[in-house]
Amino acid sequence: MVQLELKKDQIMKNKIIEALMYFQGDQGLSPEQVKEVFDLEKDQEGKKLLNDFMEFYNAREGGTKVFVFGEIYKIATIEPLKDYVSKLVSIVRYQKLSKAAIEVAGIVAYKQPITKSMINEIRGVASDQVVNTLLVKNLIEEVGISPTPGKPVLYGITNKFYDYFKIKSLQELPNLSEFDFVQSIDEEQEEEQSYEGFNLFSSQREN
Repeated sequence: MVQLELKKDQIMKNKIIEALMYFQGDQGLSPEQVKEVFDLEKDQEGKKLLNDFMEFYNAREGGTKVFVFGEIYKIATIEPLKDYVSKLVSIVRYQKLSKAAIEVAGIVAYKQPITKSMINEIRGVASDQVVNTLLVKNLIEEVGISPTPGKPVLYGITNKFYDYFKIKSLQELPNLSEFDFVQSIDEEQEEEQSYEGFNLFSSQREN
């Protein structure tokens, strides 16, 4: 019975770590962050949980595995699948932006340099996939590393951002509801979301 309870506890910890690692995306997960989430006493305990999860996760035959970069643990695509990922990147590059992507692009424009976790906090939802789409389209780029714990990547807009939105300066950015010159995808689904009257750019602009 005790062994069964221990197994259930480890399964739950693995689920939590997988969810955290997915949420962190490219920023990855550090032993210190795991220590804080699980209220542990030492970073070493967090590292052990991460190593246990990595052993469990990498034992499966999947298209992704956990890799360690210094002290940061990330879920990434395995090498044999890189050509397929490259094909998708080419497809995404020519797709039109969704309203979620427009929103994130606006947040980056007015808050740059900004980390992915800051974008998530502003939007209230995970934005990893949206950020990756904007990176692929070269509308935003990595501009540095934050000195905060975990050393997350900082993002800013590119010159292509101005070309895409047909503006010369950030002062020309309109309200989100005025982005009618950008044809978004999944329009029926996104019309159900509450964008009406939400002034993204003035509300997120630095004073």
